[in-house]
Amino acid sequence: MAFPLICVGCDRRLQHTAGALPLCPSCLRRLPRAGPETAGLRIARLPAEAPRPERTLALWSFDAGGTIRRVQHALKYGGRPALGVDIGALVGRALAEAWGAPAYAAIVPVPLARSRLLERGYNQAEAIARGVAERAPGHSRSPPVADMLVRARSTSSQTRLSRSDRRANVAGAFALGAGADARIAGRRVLLVDDVLTTGATLSAACAPLLLAGADVDAVVMACVED
Repeated sequence: MAFPLICVGCDRRLQHTAGALPLCPSCLRRLPRAGPETAGLRIARLPAEAPRPERTLALWSFDAGGTIRRVQHALKYGGRPALGVDIGALVGRALAEAWGAPAYAAIVPVPLARSRLLERGYNQAEAIARGVAERAPGHSRSPPVADMLVRARSTSSQTRLSRSDRRANVAGAFALGAGADARIAGRRVLLVDDVLTTGATLSAACAPLLLAGADVDAVVMACVED
């Protein structure tokens, strides 16, 4: 009564939700689905020498100031990791529709900086990865491997940086966790993040996985389009 559930899309009171998604059925249906090539085209804009996933898929097109933006803020800053799990289940379903049943040796969330992890209490990419792991075909439904990648150094917020500055900011920011190279050499892994903007973070996260001999696919909740 005191704190009713409110749809983050239209601000109306929710009678029920789709799992943890804070959206009414009408707003959920209107979320802008990304095309099957949307994320791949974004990654293609990286410099030719930049490491990159072999395939990249986004569930939604990012709408700055719109419902997807509000969902992202609820996930990152609202203390609601269960929201990420439900989003991840939708991402996993989209993966199955787009790519069939690839067999992944590991589902790897992009790691969060330690300071941000302590501040939020959870990594939103790991929450999404948990949902993906439940739905991704060809996977054993084991939990995502959160220690596969680690932060090698701290980075500044990417929000206000230019495309080239974003790449410089995250270059060398990620490294393999202990023993990870032996687990993924010659095998396919799935990298998971929340939003694909310029591709700089996914590229930097791919670098150590590719150097270890893994084949890398990537999925995100949403992709920015020009």
